[in-house]
Amino acid sequence: MTTQFGKELKKLRIDLGITLMEMAQKINVSSAFLSAIETGRKRIPDGTLDVLATEFPAIAKERNKFEVLVNQARKEVSVPLNDASYDDAMLATALARRFSSLSAEDKERIRNLVTME
Repeated sequence: MTTQFGKELKKLRIDLGITLMEMAQKINVSSAFLSAIETGRKRIPDGTLDVLATEFPAIAKERNKFEVLVNQARKEVSVPLNDASYDDAMLATALARRFSSLSAEDKERIRNLVTME
């Protein structure tokens, strides 16, 4: 099942006029592995987006969009809790545990709260 990340990556590759093999060589993976990422057969390894953004300015420019697509493809998001207090860790865990049961209104309120600028 092709992911949106895979579709966007392939589109970018084609727009840049480079082959699967050329892109794979630039990011130090096999063309078979890159093909599997593009088609959604392989999970996107940690650090892949960093390498892609370093090698391809178009990805760096749209980094936030590609991060969302990576997380979507993985069907999970990880939250680093290294320096988090116990209460903060509990909050993150509670949100993760209840996320799928939140109403659309609850999610919109949270979205508005965390995207305030």
